[in-house]
Amino acid sequence: MNLNEADGWKIFTIVCVVALVGLLAYQEGFLKANESKSSEESESESQLFSTADEMHPLSAYCLTDHDSSMQMHIHPYLTIVIDGNESEIPANAGIYTDVCPDAMHMVHTHDTTGKLHVENYTKEDVPLEVFFDVWGMHFDETGIMDYRNGTIEMTVNGTISEDYQNHILGDRENIVIKFTSNQGE
Repeated sequence: MNLNEADGWKIFTIVCVVALVGLLAYQEGFLKANESKSSEESESESQLFSTADEMHPLSAYCLTDHDSSMQMHIHPYLTIVIDGNESEIPANAGIYTDVCPDAMHMVHTHDTTGKLHVENYTKEDVPLEVFFDVWGMHFDETGIMDYRNGTIEMTVNGTISEDYQNHILGDRENIVIKFTSNQGE
């Protein structure tokens, strides 16, 4: 079978058209896959991940009596500032909860001053995460509470700390967490 130059160009054109149609079909399917992925991403953004969903083991520890057998009793102070406005730390966070119905968690508050009470029968390294878990709020380097799209800075006694939720609580220390939302979003 002999092909002349005109037949060769016809075959070449048909192959190119088939390839183009195939590429367009692939691209159209690819775009639809991206569109569904985008809607999945939108759904996951509306359901924010929270560190409080995976509680630190010390978060579930309950103090059943409050007597002289306490080996640990310290009071760090926590201040949270969101976009320039101080957020209130709730009174009685960690007292008579679903986890500790007739007791207090080892990290709790009694008032709205930001004074955390860290108490235990033995001395422990208690990370800041424990309070946020007991309170039921998110906190790590990605954000605080329901705030994620911005910058977060934590200082301990005026010194910047990047320990965030892993910071070990100390007596009379002043912890300040500032979150600033990204503008225009």
